[in-house]
Amino acid sequence: MKKLKLKFNLVKIKECLWLFIRKMLPIIIGSVLMAVTYNALVIPNGLLSGGITGIALMGDYLLGIPLYIGIFVLNIPIFILGLKELDWKFLLYSLLGALATIFALPLTEPYVPIPQLDMFLAAVFSGVLIGIGGGIILKAGVSSGGTDILAIITKKKWNIPIGASSFYFNLIVILASLFLFDLKIALYTIISMWVCGKVTDKVLQGLSSYKSLVIISNQNDKIAVKIMENLGRGVTFLEGQGGYTRETKMVINCVVNQFEIPKVKDILLELDPQAFMFISETTEVTGKGFTLPMA
Repeated sequence: MKKLKLKFNLVKIKECLWLFIRKMLPIIIGSVLMAVTYNALVIPNGLLSGGITGIALMGDYLLGIPLYIGIFVLNIPIFILGLKELDWKFLLYSLLGALATIFALPLTEPYVPIPQLDMFLAAVFSGVLIGIGGGIILKAGVSSGGTDILAIITKKKWNIPIGASSFYFNLIVILASLFLFDLKIALYTIISMWVCGKVTDKVLQGLSSYKSLVIISNQNDKIAVKIMENLGRGVTFLEGQGGYTRETKMVINCVVNQFEIPKVKDILLELDPQAFMFISETTEVTGKGFTLPMA
């Protein structure tokens, strides 16, 4: 009995350890990528960033306070505030994410080559790389601290959307930079922030873009069979009613990837050129054929 209990405990420990590694690996990868980008593109070109990191960069440029120390100091009151408002597990992983970035900044600095780029390219590619790094961390279900936590707290307490909160925090950095730095620094920083936001969204949504289709046709059965046979996608029939004719008919609903859209159009053209179809963006799909195997 004791052996069975010990074996069970070892299995549970292994499972917990594996879950921890799976959670920490993207945090470390994302943090190192962001740290390398700050050392290679942002700091050498005098660019800023959004949120807490932007304020820490100002401290670096104006007062000579190293970026990692500035991020560490500014995050202390934020995490103290988060202890009262947020789930401890999320806060713990976010703390690990913040610490990973803080430690990665000085550790990677001596080994990072500084490319000779003009300000525009530095702004664009710093936005791309920071967006990828931040997106990897957010996709793991955590954050790297800073304004991410403040945005979640304002959402919880005052129901202010997270996107709006992040925008306002970034706006503070931009307005401050207008008074403290050249106008071009603020403008290039805006470009970097915009690129970063777009890339982060793309990382969170995934590289595969899925579309939700709704098809209204008098040949629903034939179209559904063709989609299942030719594309290997499942379809769902929904009951609909025409607003003018009051005629009841079945409507096809189907999710495909962006490369399968032309094939669906060919099927409609073949079976019912008069069919009505509209396509909607789908940010995430889970289930058989997408995140689960077909068989």
